[in-house]
Amino acid sequence: MSEGTTGTGTQVALPAAPEPPAQIPKVCAAWTSGQWLPLEALDAEGSDTPITDRRRRVAQVLGQTLGSDQLGVLLGLGPSAGIKGPTMSQLWREVRAADTPLFEKMQVSVGDTTSAEQAGDIEAFLSKCQQIAKAPINPNADAPTFISMAEQIIAKLCRNFLNSKDLGDHSHLLRLVTRRSAEKVRPRIFTTNYDLCIEKAAAQSGILLIDGFGHESPPLFDGGNFDVDFVRRRPEARAPEYLAGIAHLVKLHGSVDWDFEGNQIVRRENPKQPVIIYPRSDKFELSYKQPFLEAMSQLQTALRQPNLGLLVAGFSFSDAHLSEMLFTAVRKNVGLNLVVSTLDCEKHCDEQDEWNYRQKISDLRRLAERGDSRITLIDCTFGQLVRLIPDAGTETEEDRLRRLLREIV
Repeated sequence: MSEGTTGTGTQVALPAAPEPPAQIPKVCAAWTSGQWLPLEALDAEGSDTPITDRRRRVAQVLGQTLGSDQLGVLLGLGPSAGIKGPTMSQLWREVRAADTPLFEKMQVSVGDTTSAEQAGDIEAFLSKCQQIAKAPINPNADAPTFISMAEQIIAKLCRNFLNSKDLGDHSHLLRLVTRRSAEKVRPRIFTTNYDLCIEKAAAQSGILLIDGFGHESPPLFDGGNFDVDFVRRRPEARAPEYLAGIAHLVKLHGSVDWDFEGNQIVRRENPKQPVIIYPRSDKFELSYKQPFLEAMSQLQTALRQPNLGLLVAGFSFSDAHLSEMLFTAVRKNVGLNLVVSTLDCEKHCDEQDEWNYRQKISDLRRLAERGDSRITLIDCTFGQLVRLIPDAGTETEEDRLRRLLREIV
């Protein structure tokens, strides 16, 4: 409840502003002829596909994706934004509020005209500041100080917002993707987020993550650690058993708990200078330096695998270097089964919507319209997506028969 005053100055309780209605999930695929069809509410007049059938078909596609021999999950900003993680607009406002005079001085230096009432593009702004800081002639003396301050604020916001957040949707997704037979290749989770949502959700769910760090104190990053796995050795068993509930975690843009120690990357609760690719236009160049090069290599390797199920959630294809890799996989990997789920996915396909339009998502819709059955687009929130995914269990009938044959032989 919020409060206001009457004409006499008396405090009165005012009703809280109503929550906006939840967006109705929609699906677009070859079986919808490239059209967007709702998964809830009443069917439009003349529709020949009942909504219950659509939801069943979407659940089937999601189940097949998670059951693929190889499973990859790419998480963008959406899952964190869904629990009120910092948005780009919030980052702009927080950086501005930290030192308004310096912020406005930098605006003048780079020619940014965003008013105090508006939130501009923090990525474009920091990119321009980086350019004048590294100018070969007369570099701006204030730019390095401003950039350092902005990056510290961004890292702090991404680290601290989790203190009181419900990670139920993250935990449920982790349980679903790790309820595969332990005989299958471990699922690979890729994320562009710096925060610790996945790590904390895994800890709450009893799921172990293979994230490239060893067991030293403090843990050191080594790409070779992605080849390590977890097994259980029983005295009475003929061979070690692969543990269930294991996933790979690859953080493509770094993490708020990574720190440099000499020429090594270590994991610390409060790093002095987090190892992060901040929102700037040089993200592409930075992604090909260690440790990010190893992360990109892990993604490239995963995208080339046969019979790959790839679930992309909350990623709007704005990062050019990642979008190109994904589209290359669409063009060349005929065994790819791709599900893209993000809020406003339908708007991303509208060329008339200048603010929301995303070329790559629109191209995927066109492929679905032409009959590419490998592609399914879902317009929904992260929480809605998690509730659409069926719980297929830990073992398929085929997996069970294979296990029985191994035990007999």
